[in-house]
Amino acid sequence: MKKLIPIFLLCLFANRSISQNLDDINDLMGLLKNREAKAAIDKYLSNPKKATDADAWYMKGRIYNALSRDTGVTVVESYDLKIEAFKAFQENQKLDKKDIRMALEEYVSYFDLYGEMFNNGIINYNAKNYQGAYQGFKMANEIKDFIISKKYKNENMQLVPFDTSLIMNIAICAMSAKNEPEAIVYYSKLTDANVSGKEHQEIYQYLIDYYKKNNNEKAFNELLTKAKNLYPGDEIWVDIELKAAEEKGGKKAVMMKYDELVKQNPNNFVYTYNYAVELYNCLYGKEATNAGDSVISAKLNEVLNKAIVIEDKKDVTALMLMCTYLYYKTSDLNNAASAIKGPNPEQLKKKASMKAAAMKVADECILNALKVEAFFDSIPTKSKAQKLNYKLIVGTLSDLYYIKKNQLKIDEYEKKNKAADEEYLKSTE
Repeated sequence: MKKLIPIFLLCLFANRSISQNLDDINDLMGLLKNREAKAAIDKYLSNPKKATDADAWYMKGRIYNALSRDTGVTVVESYDLKIEAFKAFQENQKLDKKDIRMALEEYVSYFDLYGEMFNNGIINYNAKNYQGAYQGFKMANEIKDFIISKKYKNENMQLVPFDTSLIMNIAICAMSAKNEPEAIVYYSKLTDANVSGKEHQEIYQYLIDYYKKNNNEKAFNELLTKAKNLYPGDEIWVDIELKAAEEKGGKKAVMMKYDELVKQNPNNFVYTYNYAVELYNCLYGKEATNAGDSVISAKLNEVLNKAIVIEDKKDVTALMLMCTYLYYKTSDLNNAASAIKGPNPEQLKKKASMKAAAMKVADECILNALKVEAFFDSIPTKSKAQKLNYKLIVGTLSDLYYIKKNQLKIDEYEKKNKAADEEYLKSTE
């Protein structure tokens, strides 16, 4: 029995020691022995009887937060200590229904943790530890949301419910850390909040491209519509629409989209001209898929005429394309007429009709080409590109007058063509 007494006394002493530990632990922290204080508070709270001690949890939060700032503590350990400090303060409030400790300090500890988590993100980012930066900024945002949800105030730190810059930091760091799913989550928070301004446009472009690649048509269309409203007139959205249309439905879908755009924007030269180019390429491009299609040809003529009307008076891009189109149409009609053989009266009649049609188109082409020539003649000093276009247009006129068998004009434009060719070659030297 005597052997049991010392053990019993030791147990009493140990329990008595634990019950008096908080003041001692506080003294350790006061002496800046934060590592020792951490070990002591951990031991204190490991006792099941002390696990519900609100004051102990408050002290744990203070000790962990103080230790996180000590020299020699790594950035990773500092982050972990702040996380535990945040949890400890929350546990204190959970156990202390009157919220004495945190209210007395006016919740400064939470604001302090927010600021230090933000700094943790900056330190990691500057060190190119993007995953660590992502975690730091993300936790700063969570602490900020907690503070705002509780309506805590601090005269030295003004927090906003939606911190655009902070959310952007989280998204950028997640992307830099190759954590695309989380980057998408936070970029989406920004677009959901309708952030705008030139500095945020790339967010919309990135997400729209992401939804397209992942075949999320609903999200793609919704965000594209939003982007067009927030950034009206920016042609990047039209380019995205057209590319998506082509990938889904080929050239036919592109034509339908252009037709829609031109109807919605009747005075937009770029849409109208680009539509004409697409139609022209279907007929005469390197990979022409609808050569000889009379419906497309008629549509091209209609769209080009619209483009010419709204074209800047200091430009003849659409007018030149009209000349090229009419030149090839003249050639098509002549070739079709030449292909008709035999003395059959009906065939001869058809051949004559096609020849007449070719001459009519040639006349129309000449009329437009002369306008282009006059435009370039009015420019005293031509650029290299303008010299090339001038050379092309007088060459076209020379060919057209050959078709028309107008020798006088043939001679005139052969001279002009030669002079234009020499002038262009000089600009390339």
